[in-house]
Amino acid sequence: MRFAPPPTVRVAEHPGGMNQVLARSFNERLIMSLLLQHEGMTRLQLGQESGLSAQTISVIVRALERDNLVSKGEAVRGRIGPPTTPISLNPNGAFSIGLHVDRHAIEASIINFVGEPVFQRRSSLAALDVQTVQDTLTGTVDALLSELGAEQKALIAGVGLTLPGRFEADRPEEQAILAHDFEEDLRAHTGFEVFIQNDITATASAETLFGQAKRIDDLLFCYVCEDLKPRLILGGRIYTGSTPQISICDSETWQRTHDAITSGAQDDDPAVRQWLGAVVEKLDTLVQSLGKFATVSELILSAPVPKSITDVLVSDLKLKVSAGLTVTGSQFGPNALAYGAATLPIHSRFTAETP
Repeated sequence: MRFAPPPTVRVAEHPGGMNQVLARSFNERLIMSLLLQHEGMTRLQLGQESGLSAQTISVIVRALERDNLVSKGEAVRGRIGPPTTPISLNPNGAFSIGLHVDRHAIEASIINFVGEPVFQRRSSLAALDVQTVQDTLTGTVDALLSELGAEQKALIAGVGLTLPGRFEADRPEEQAILAHDFEEDLRAHTGFEVFIQNDITATASAETLFGQAKRIDDLLFCYVCEDLKPRLILGGRIYTGSTPQISICDSETWQRTHDAITSGAQDDDPAVRQWLGAVVEKLDTLVQSLGKFATVSELILSAPVPKSITDVLVSDLKLKVSAGLTVTGSQFGPNALAYGAATLPIHSRFTAETP
């Protein structure tokens, strides 16, 4: 089994020592990690994949059932032996809030325990300064929570917050946003634990948990807008390091192109076609450069554009790159960054980290 929790910016508290309670907690995370990757597993399969004894599996499953985190499916009778019952995560067992800060808006999402979007919201930013971002974040969270009932609110696993790796270096107000402790603001306002991470790393992490990379160990994940932002995933682990951010076009050009796409422009629009061509050229160069150091057979593309545009981008890139590389579009769509933020609490609270 493999899993790729994102390296969190915030350092969580890790109790020292190892006792029975901690061991049980780790084993529960191990079982939930397996159920996140494989829908509907029998107790026998859980034992085979985890290496835990049948008795331990039974104890864990009963505990998770009591907490409504898992549910049993219908018993399946085989040719021999007793019927088997698949066990799955309960979609309504937990919920998670995601907030992504961009230059122009706060993108927000609530997802359930199996990664299905429950509510989504976009709040425009009147200005790009600390106070405006702080007020918009808290207002957006309040609006999202107002959509939930009391039982659902009690099952919130936490708030995930993502920010870009950088804004414009020559704009002090944007650097102040990156330096501000929004994590503490949100924790004080909501009472929930807050997890903060770089936006692209969180979105790549979401792909490994709920998306196209769920069962792929080695791949290149790329998010494209005005820049090409890659993350290399090897052995299920995301490598960030000093990741390059490759320019596709300037911010003003991208904003005009994105506005046109949002208004319904398709791939035959000259501005959209120019952006698609530039993305393909940069991606092809990146893949060729990466091939000198690492071999991956999968490339997953994500962009803040409708699926129809992503499909054209995937199709154009397939014509350009080598036949040995499989290119797939992300299923998260234009809200991928908020989705990635919402995945952070689930990743951090319910999955087993690899050593």
